[in-house]
Amino acid sequence: MNTNLGFCLALHRAHASLQLKLDDELGIHHGISFNDFALLNLLAEADGGRVSIPELVRPLGQPQSSVLRQLIVLEKIGLVVREGANGFRQAVLRPAGRALVNAARETADSICTEAVESIAPAAVEMVSAALVTLARTPTLAL
Repeated sequence: MNTNLGFCLALHRAHASLQLKLDDELGIHHGISFNDFALLNLLAEADGGRVSIPELVRPLGQPQSSVLRQLIVLEKIGLVVREGANGFRQAVLRPAGRALVNAARETADSICTEAVESIAPAAVEMVSAALVTLARTPTLAL
């Protein structure tokens, strides 16, 4: 098998395994999925807790219609609100969403720490840098 294909398949398996664990623990302790956490975390890190909906597509790896469906659910439970008009819609993190994502970060951090504890810190840093580069690769742009 091609080394690059092998790397991408191993990356997919690692992601799938980690996502299942994060979904389970975040669901049990906070009532959200890992995808919900990722969206809420993006909003929490954004200036003013607001991001235009189209800007959420690439970092979440989902089509805009999926992001919108996810936002509707999070809005119904009071974690976010959608604002704007004339095609400039934004997702805005509400105080309850900020409190939830802050608490959920501890859970996610604990799981991620456990997941990589058997890997040398220098290797984690190197792979992390490589993944950031891969995510920015122009040939992967939508």
